[in-house]
Amino acid sequence: MAVVQKIQLHPLFMILCVVAYFFGLFVELFCLTLIVFIHEMGHYIAARYFKWNVSKIVIWPFGGVMETEDYYNRPSKEELIVTIAGPIQHVWLYGAIFILSYIGVQESFLFLLLAMNTAILLFNLLPILPLDGGRVIFIGLNKLLSFHKSIATMTLVSIILIGFLNGILLFVGWYNIQVTWISIFLLLDNWFTWREKHVFLLKHLLSRYFVQNVDRSDIQLLQVPSGTPVNELVKLFKKGCYHYIHIGQDIILSEDECLKILFTNRDRTISDEKIKAEVV
Repeated sequence: MAVVQKIQLHPLFMILCVVAYFFGLFVELFCLTLIVFIHEMGHYIAARYFKWNVSKIVIWPFGGVMETEDYYNRPSKEELIVTIAGPIQHVWLYGAIFILSYIGVQESFLFLLLAMNTAILLFNLLPILPLDGGRVIFIGLNKLLSFHKSIATMTLVSIILIGFLNGILLFVGWYNIQVTWISIFLLLDNWFTWREKHVFLLKHLLSRYFVQNVDRSDIQLLQVPSGTPVNELVKLFKKGCYHYIHIGQDIILSEDECLKILFTNRDRTISDEKIKAEVV
């Protein structure tokens, strides 16, 4: 019952239902909705296993999205498992389709189910945010780059890939209104994420600031010049690492001290004598 209460139908999905009614596409709508629901349930079950706070699951005409504040703030291992839990559902769906083919289910229905299952799986594996393929690559980027740079890089790469793929589809003649709407949605999502990357960074840092007993097994030492603003310094923080910051010649701050300064007064620089007094 709790899961059902979290499921919402996007207004565009309701429009799709109306279109399906007038054109008699009930079977197609059923197959699409079933596959998308099972996919999102994979994400949801994995997220609840790790005790994530899932606010809602929104069903779109071409997919779905599980909304949670825990993305970007949980350990990379958890994020990876929750992300791939969606595409994994398509694997057992292939098995279910295979079994149904032996118990007399109509062949045209099974072919439609098979085609939609494959299309949705391949679509979700595209290396574009916020699709699952893009999230997997983003998790990997966080091992190499700072959290802030990972978001900036992945959103820009996603925008470029969307344009590139649209060009290919247009060239081969596979372009249609559905591709246009999906592309617009993905472009807007990545554009807003890139524009609000500082907000994602602050949410991530707030999570790190309030977490007790932070894992310090992976220590990163940052060297920055004296006078560096704290809000610029935190852009160098990598996800999954604990940082010590060497400033100039004689100041060493821990990550906790740096975050305390950030959320106390973001206008300070890390060479300020008052800051030295605060962190002693």
